[in-house]
Amino acid sequence: MSESLLPSGVEVLFGEIESALAGSSDDTRRAGGTALTATVVVAGPADRLVEAATAIGALKDVGVRSVLISYGDNPAPDVRVAGHTVALEGLRPDYLNNAVAALRLSSLPTLVWWRGGGTEDIEGLATLADRLVLDAEDPREVWKSIENLARHTSVSDLRWARLTRWRALMAHFFDIPEVCAASSSFTTLRVEGSDRHAMCLFAGWLQSVLGPGQRVVPDLHEQSSLAPIEAVVLGNGTQQLVLRMAANRTCVQTAAEVPNLPSASRIVSLGNQQLAALLGEELRIRARDVAFERAVVASRGVS
Repeated sequence: MSESLLPSGVEVLFGEIESALAGSSDDTRRAGGTALTATVVVAGPADRLVEAATAIGALKDVGVRSVLISYGDNPAPDVRVAGHTVALEGLRPDYLNNAVAALRLSSLPTLVWWRGGGTEDIEGLATLADRLVLDAEDPREVWKSIENLARHTSVSDLRWARLTRWRALMAHFFDIPEVCAASSSFTTLRVEGSDRHAMCLFAGWLQSVLGPGQRVVPDLHEQSSLAPIEAVVLGNGTQQLVLRMAANRTCVQTAAEVPNLPSASRIVSLGNQQLAALLGEELRIRARDVAFERAVVASRGVS
């Protein structure tokens, strides 16, 4: 596992990590001309860390100290260092917070990318982070703690980041006066896609922004597809707002059918959905995301 997680790394003792980083970082910094701007900690099951390590490695233009921590049963795990990256493999989860506290650059922002695992120690992890980005395969358990986590740090989720363009396009519909005038008539929401959690999150967001006075009934349809979301239809049987993945799989097609509005559609780029690009966007955000927190709370009532 160590060879695949950080194959270029040199094995060191935990107490030697800082000296090893200093010895390899000076040359790297002079060569690349990039100063460190943050610490990125990636924690999760071993089978989800290799993909994360690849994504971190793709952030060529961002100066970060990267700390990769896979879970295991070892209080003194194997440690490898390469450039500005540290890999701890097989760390006991109850030692996670101590490791993060020791390895983060306390003078710079810390982003924790949490890729799943038990939620027992995540509150302590949140207290060490300036931003906590969730990314569990099944987020339901950790989403139950959103309100508590948000008391300690800014919280988001990569599912939320993947929904950014979908949310923006739906919101843009309501900039059209005719759509805004018909908004109270929309009562049904059909969402199609391969990721039920993402579909619930989108439905929760829409319900939270429409407000308690308007009841929209979500109808979720899981299907095998390459995209977490394939289509969104907000309507009432005769009027509808449609977002649908285009045939090229890189764009979204939009269409609005409401009274007094000529039928029109357009094609909009979905943006880069790769892990590295999504993480890069998260690194640029510092503020608390209240819209995400409200969407998660609202999603609990979506089945």
